[in-house]
Amino acid sequence: MNNYEKLYKQYLYRQDELSLTKEQVVDRILSKFKAREFSKKEVLDLVNDDQLEYSKIFTCLVIDDPSVLNKLFSNEERRYHNEQVLDNRENPLNEKKIKKTEWNYNQLLLDEQEGRRIDIFFESKDGRYISEFIVRDQCEKLNGYLNALIVGSLIQRGVAEYPTDITDEYFQYYLKNLEQFGFLN
Repeated sequence: MNNYEKLYKQYLYRQDELSLTKEQVVDRILSKFKAREFSKKEVLDLVNDDQLEYSKIFTCLVIDDPSVLNKLFSNEERRYHNEQVLDNRENPLNEKKIKKTEWNYNQLLLDEQEGRRIDIFFESKDGRYISEFIVRDQCEKLNGYLNALIVGSLIQRGVAEYPTDITDEYFQYYLKNLEQFGFLN
């Protein structure tokens, strides 16, 4: 039996426990990562996002605790952030060229780029479960954790974008995340 067959059997045994409501997911993120909520209106480009339906975004979370961020980011992600810090020092924002109403938004983008914050946007099309999410700035570990929390309900409701087939790479990614974050134990 290969590893995916083993993980799939564990998944089948626990699949009912893996379908979490939007509130359960948000509560876990708030407590596990010291996240806090903020208004989607602060993110000026979110209204034009092609992945989320703006009116269906029910909450936005920010993780900005330095000790939590340090545990979340990989060495490669930290190197990227350091490069962004250097680049932004060489090419700083010009206050005179930015509208006052956009200054906070631009600072938010800099904080994402330079690894001082991660923003998470959750969409719910049915009002009960998360249908989609975005993580900004990129954080592979957090993306995997959210995948493990959210995909179970998509599968249970028959709206997952891929089959529950152990040969499908996206389902394999989900199974690996479930294992990595201890949801199959």
